[in-house]
Amino acid sequence: MPRLSSGLIIAGAYANKLRRTLFAQFRDKIKKERDKARKEELMREIARASGELNSTLFFLLRDLGVDKGDVVRIAIEYDVEEGKIKWLWDTLEVQHYKPVPETSENAKVKLKEILEKRAAAPAVPVELEVEYLGTVKEGLEDVYAVKIPREEELVTVGLYKDEIGEALAVIVTPEGRAYKYSMKLTYNLSHY
Repeated sequence: MPRLSSGLIIAGAYANKLRRTLFAQFRDKIKKERDKARKEELMREIARASGELNSTLFFLLRDLGVDKGDVVRIAIEYDVEEGKIKWLWDTLEVQHYKPVPETSENAKVKLKEILEKRAAAPAVPVELEVEYLGTVKEGLEDVYAVKIPREEELVTVGLYKDEIGEALAVIVTPEGRAYKYSMKLTYNLSHY
C-alpha cells in the first residue's frame, strides 16, 4: 500500500505538507498522462483527497488538544480504486510533540555557562608524540599511536597519514573538547 507521511512538522503547517507530498507521490503519473482531461481529473482527485484528509485531521487534532505550535508526525496508507484515492483510516498514525518552555530557558542558561568556560580556558596546543604501528591495507593507510605527555586522559578519534608524511589527528578529551592537529610525521622507511 502507498503511504503518505508528513515527517516532523509544526501542526499549523501539516495540511500544506501533506498536500505537497501527495502531489509529489503522483508526480510521475501526472507527467506520463498524455490526455489533458485525464491529467486534470487526476490532479483534481489528488486535491480532493488531500482536502478530505486535511479537514478530517483538522477536527481530530483540535479534539486531541494539539496546538498550532506543537510538532506532529502524521502517516496514513491509501489505495487507488477506479481513479479515486481511498484513505485507509485504520492505518492513521499521529505522533504529537509539545515544546517544553523549561528546556528553552535552561538551554540559554547552560549555553552561557559553556561559553564562559570556553572563554576562561582557551584551548592550549598539546605536543604529540607519534609512533608507527603498522599498515592497515598494504600501501594505502598507515596506523599510528598518538601519545600525549599530559596527565589528562585523551582519546584519539582519528589519525590519517598521506603520501608525503602529513597527518591529521582529531583528539577528544573526556570533557568533550575536540582538538584538531595537522603535523609532519617522521618515520623509518624500513617499516614499509
